[in-house]
Amino acid sequence: MYPEWMKVRRHRLWLAVTFASFMTMMEIGQNQSAVHAANNWEDQVTVPQSALNSLIGEPDRHFHRAIDFYAQGDADSAAIEVRAAAALIRIEAGRGSAEDAAKLRAVTTNLDALASNIVNGNVGSRRDLELAFARADLALAAHYRTMANKALAAKDHASAGRWLKAAGDSVDEAATWTGRSPSGAQAEAWDQMHALQEKIRTSANWSYDEAKKGVGYLGAQIQYLGQQIQNFGA
Repeated sequence: MYPEWMKVRRHRLWLAVTFASFMTMMEIGQNQSAVHAANNWEDQVTVPQSALNSLIGEPDRHFHRAIDFYAQGDADSAAIEVRAAAALIRIEAGRGSAEDAAKLRAVTTNLDALASNIVNGNVGSRRDLELAFARADLALAAHYRTMANKALAAKDHASAGRWLKAAGDSVDEAATWTGRSPSGAQAEAWDQMHALQEKIRTSANWSYDEAKKGVGYLGAQIQYLGQQIQNFGA
């Protein structure tokens, strides 16, 4: 018998995966019956943005648990965590731009394949997991950066702050997975981005100009880490 905390954890994972599956089926159904839905508003279902916002950061919680289970030799639990993260990213892809959404969906496909490889014993080392998670975090960072830019254009200060923080956190997570820290000009941009993140976290005043620079800093860090991941892959 599983202890109570394990039952709760597995139930939460089941809910996440089930919700993602539901969203995928809903999208397929809407595509197949677009004409009918246009004539019958009752067929249209939307998910509140606040519900999606509450999922920000959750994929990384599953990534870290997957690493722990993998280190313990518990392949099944590690795979469950990876699939749960993939399900959450698939949901997030639903509100991304066309380019970002495509990248996020590609990430989820790779994560699902990784989960199967974990179960089948086809993962060479922990490093394979870390690089897959770094790629996922970079895709999320790029998506959140785009959302921040759109919010700034709309002069939506609150949303811009949320997306900048989410993008910065995702970049930091990707850096942790790669194990690489920037140097020189990259390190200076990194410090400036963290300074902005700290202002956002503590609700200190920050300006539109700072936010626009933050978007630029994020782009530089995403590009830098993307190159590092490519080097690791090579």
